[in-house]
Amino acid sequence: MTRGQILQALLQELNARRSEPLGRHTFVQVGGPADWFVNVRDVDGLIDLVRAVRCSGTPLTLLGAGSNVLIRDGGIRGVVVKNETRGCRRLDDDQIEVDSGMRFAALARSTARAGLAGLEWAAGIPGAIGGGLPTNAGAYGSDLSDALVEVRAISPDGELVRLEAGELELGYRTSRFRDGDLSDHIVTSLTLQLREGDVFASLAEIDRVEALRRANAPSGPSLGSTFKNPPDDLRTAGQLIEQAGLKGASIGAAMVSELHANYILNTDVANARAGDFLALIDRVRDSVQDQFGVTLVPEIAVIGEEAAGD
Repeated sequence: MTRGQILQALLQELNARRSEPLGRHTFVQVGGPADWFVNVRDVDGLIDLVRAVRCSGTPLTLLGAGSNVLIRDGGIRGVVVKNETRGCRRLDDDQIEVDSGMRFAALARSTARAGLAGLEWAAGIPGAIGGGLPTNAGAYGSDLSDALVEVRAISPDGELVRLEAGELELGYRTSRFRDGDLSDHIVTSLTLQLREGDVFASLAEIDRVEALRRANAPSGPSLGSTFKNPPDDLRTAGQLIEQAGLKGASIGAAMVSELHANYILNTDVANARAGDFLALIDRVRDSVQDQFGVTLVPEIAVIGEEAAGD
């Protein structure tokens, strides 16, 4: 069998779907189709599939929970893998190893219930921990770098590698996985150092964090936090967008939230297009630049191809 035939057989074995609309798998609920789409629920299966896809020369895209990502209307060529690996193993009293597909909120609660503290801040983050690693996801003054010990990843040549946290250049919404030479590596698991905690105190803090998110973050399909906070301005991205008079601004189905201006909402899922969101992002960025001389940098990832004719 050729490498391509081996991949086709593996995709069929995994019940891969052709022309899957990717809007079904993102929080903002827009995005064109994937040539092939497959769910993977265990790390060994993820490793085998990544190796097979890359060996065949087929383009590969990994998708986690689908938060903070915008997929263009033309969709994604090759194979899109939805990472649903959600195992978590206790290595010693205070250290855990967690699969990259585990959701932040679920991990925060499960560790708290196990008497481990240190991830309460993550209860309000909707995405998967592996998807949050490239941007060093964080909230309320904490982020992944506070707990990260090491990661395991698949290199472009299919080798499994271990990387210590200190090698990753983790900063505010950046790392070597996003902006450096590790962008072509696929993370399979993360080792985190937590600390002994009080179950009731941790769960109370999680309740507080979740209440804050409900009060300050709009519900419904959205891009989430769209822009990074500028490093050289005391104002947040949301404050700058609000001061620019852009709350409620819209293009097609894309609208700047009236509750939190750094969120762009999908107000009409049935008719929404990624192009609407890209156009509104450009409008917001240009307006803030013109009015305040501040260049907003997107926090979200924009992937995929333009639709034919765009």
